[in-house]
Amino acid sequence: MAPTTTATAPGTAPAHETAPRTGPAESGTGTNPTETGTRTAPAPSSAHRTAGPGGSSEYGPLLPAPRADDPVGHGYTAFQAVRLAVWAARECNWVNAMAMTHRAETAWEAITEHLQTAPERPAETELIAVGWKAIKTQHYHDLRTRGLAGADKALLSRAFVRYWTDLSAPTGGHEDAIVDRLALAQIWAVLRPGHRKVLTALAETEDRHCAGQALGMDPTAFTRALGRARKAFYALWHEGEAPARMWGADRTGERHQNVMYLVRLRGRKARARKAQGIAARPLGRAPIDLGVANAVLLDRHVAGESYGALARAFGVSRDTIIDRITRARTQRTADSTARTGAPPR
Repeated sequence: MAPTTTATAPGTAPAHETAPRTGPAESGTGTNPTETGTRTAPAPSSAHRTAGPGGSSEYGPLLPAPRADDPVGHGYTAFQAVRLAVWAARECNWVNAMAMTHRAETAWEAITEHLQTAPERPAETELIAVGWKAIKTQHYHDLRTRGLAGADKALLSRAFVRYWTDLSAPTGGHEDAIVDRLALAQIWAVLRPGHRKVLTALAETEDRHCAGQALGMDPTAFTRALGRARKAFYALWHEGEAPARMWGADRTGERHQNVMYLVRLRGRKARARKAQGIAARPLGRAPIDLGVANAVLLDRHVAGESYGALARAFGVSRDTIIDRITRARTQRTADSTARTGAPPR
């Protein structure tokens, strides 16, 4: 049975609250992580919905109670927004270094903003997932601010130490900046033109996707070209020594979305495209244009040409010819059945 604690908001009388730590939604929208292997936001239980809005646990009160239960958006009230924010803060176990009050405030801000901007009423699980995303994003920002955003969160990053050591020195010096600028000029002069072009595009646009478009490359090709350019730059920077590994965190944007949030977002976009009459984009690569219809390939094969001979004649693989002929045969059978009621012999 969940413990009963007291949440005291400033200027209000204490409110008793039953604070369950876990529990699936009554409607069955929660998912057991041990069954699916994926963590899905659990909806607060009925006991949690009727508890005091401030929320309290072994960490103490997390948020003050609202002065009035005003509507926030899509039928949710201020008390419900606070309860969901507290729930998201308690269940976000992967940011243990973040204070519980800081978690709750971050989740509350994200949930209320989502309620104001969402095109349709979101479910409780979606709002909790929004709170989780905001908490995780804020946690990464806090780590970067303190210089702990590297692979090892217990060690300060080299750039952070270099920056603050230079600023906090008794007498400011320009040695590091001069060395870096001279080294950059020397390396830039001997880099290949293709590497310089890739690095320049990324520096000007500050976005991989835009840089790839500026160079006429797809995202995969640009990522590979950028990796080769960086390796060449590091090899020249270390002057024959073993180049340093790629330790930087090159993020093109925050992508800490919950899986179910992305699924619902894709569904909304698909429904919007369908309502506007926009046809769905075909998946995969476009079929190879052989210059002739599939029925012509079928007729030539029936006349005696082998799959291999047709493949050599059109410059494609044997599997491609077999696939086209099979499609033509299936279509011809369906057309004959529709006309005569019996398949062709």
